Amino acid sequence: MRQRSGSVRTGDGAQLAWSAEGEGPQTPLLCSNGVGVATFFWKYLQTHFAKSRAVITWDYRGHGASPLPPHPEALTVSLCASDLWQVADAAGASEAILVGHSMGCQVGLEAYRQSPGRVKAMIPMLGAAGGALKSFLGVGEKIAPLLRAALAVGASRPALAQSILRAGLRLPGMWEIVRALGIVHRDLPRAEFGPYFDHLAKLDLRIWFALANDLLTHDASDLLPAVRVPTLVVAGEKDLFTPLARSQELATGIAGAELLVLRGGSHAALVEQPELINRTVEEFLQRHALARDT
Repeated sequence: MRQRSGSVRTGDGAQLAWSAEGEGPQTPLLCSNGVGVATFFWKYLQTHFAKSRAVITWDYRGHGASPLPPHPEALTVSLCASDLWQVADAAGASEAILVGHSMGCQVGLEAYRQSPGRVKAMIPMLGAAGGALKSFLGVGEKIAPLLRAALAVGASRPALAQSILRAGLRLPGMWEIVRALGIVHRDLPRAEFGPYFDHLAKLDLRIWFALANDLLTHDASDLLPAVRVPTLVVAGEKDLFTPLARSQELATGIAGAELLVLRGGSHAALVEQPELINRTVEEFLQRHALARDT
């Protein structure tokens, strides 16, 4: 399978890293991550679909292989969507099937708003159209004022927040706590989630606070009735970060959208149930004549 990688410089001086695995006549999959996440959760989807098409992954500003931008505090969901199309251009994708995980679902919707003619289909996974933090851990709406206050304090003292986070991630038994709380499925091996811990420990939290603050208010629900491309929404039955009801709202809002509910699936279902996800996505693409050169 052909592998390519590169970077693209945006008009305001940011540098975005991307990679593409596979090639073929079929429309590329263009995958957008969650906040604070690099491309590691896409490994099973990328391996499966790169046999027949290009699968493009990329890192938001200050994430993964993309360096910290000149103004990290200015990063928003809409700006990430604009960056997405610059990555698509750099990777040679005039059209794409937009796949998103968590916040990546909102990035995909904003990318559709910006350039609907370039989108052949949408596959939002484990995410919502907006108001993502209002359902955070099932209590987001109740503690919204506390969340806002915590984000404000963290954003004002990011170095201190980073020190506290790194110390917390090193605590003995942290992985057992994560599994016990149901943040991931209890059977998920630590090796599948370890890259998230490693990435989060290195992330400049000014980027995370900027996006988290934007997520408090960002909402693309107004766009849903205007979406006119095949859409498959993937939801986790046990997703604490984006509860099933939020994914159902997303699917209901888009005419003709399909919904896959992963039984027992958490917010990390991309690496918990990759075979079912890949098979369902493949069948979805076939039904909409997107699994062959048409």
